Amino acid sequence: MPTPGWYPDPAGTPGLYRYWDGQAWTGATTNDPAATPAPGPQGPAPTPRRRRGWLIALVAVLVALGVIIAVVLTRGGTAPWSGGNAREDPNSASPTGSQWDETSTPTPSPSDNASSVQCPRTTVRTNTAQSNSTLRSGNLQVDRISGWGYDSTFYLDWVSDIHSVADTVYPGWMSDIAVGTLNAKDGFTEVRASAHATLECYASSGYYEGFSGRKDLVDQQTTVDGHPAWRIQSEVYVTNPNVPQARGDRVDIYVVDLGRQDQLGLFIGSSNLGDATRNGKVDEAIRTLKVTG
Repeated sequence: MPTPGWYPDPAGTPGLYRYWDGQAWTGATTNDPAATPAPGPQGPAPTPRRRRGWLIALVAVLVALGVIIAVVLTRGGTAPWSGGNAREDPNSASPTGSQWDETSTPTPSPSDNASSVQCPRTTVRTNTAQSNSTLRSGNLQVDRISGWGYDSTFYLDWVSDIHSVADTVYPGWMSDIAVGTLNAKDGFTEVRASAHATLECYASSGYYEGFSGRKDLVDQQTTVDGHPAWRIQSEVYVTNPNVPQARGDRVDIYVVDLGRQDQLGLFIGSSNLGDATRNGKVDEAIRTLKVTG
């Protein structure tokens, strides 16, 4: 496993470096690794909204650590994030750059149950006023879905100013849409890398109880209301004995360049797999995304 240090951005951003803390990519980035000190602690990983018990979480962590150790021992020290899509293996490079990598962590197979990615915990505290017809975070706005209730409990540790509406599919399982803000001080400075980071944290770092894998369907540059953006659509699979009816969600992520240096806009939607009605309502909401101000 490589030693802590600055390494070239695994997302491939020219001239950008991200800090590897010895176990996972952090949110710290720099353009001048020689003059940038190592960052402090990044904070705990996000607490899952569909929470598993503390014992289950502990077992998942131990299993994940066991898998990483096994990979290192059996593959001659290959880093745990390496895979077909990895742009660079820090084992073969001297520390040079800082960045946490959302894209170089391979898409989990159905046997994987957690990700080693350490997602930042933002300290930014803002709260955009809401209306009865829209959800708004900073300058990003989306129409509410009729019949879905405002969900004040929705949160993601790495996202600030997040607002959501949700609809209960089964007891303990919901579909929802949300808008929020990704902050440059937490390492979110580019739409593609930030979209990949959000998917990795959302899907496989503890948000879904019983996460078993994912399949990415769309991963492309786009625009939202004329602003550059990155879109990812993925099927996230679960095996959850507490909600045996649920197979997973279709997750839609848009990260939008708002023309500001301090923040990016985020839309995220989770709709029950194979549920044409709820999937369609999320699609309709996406078409109303706009940048205000």
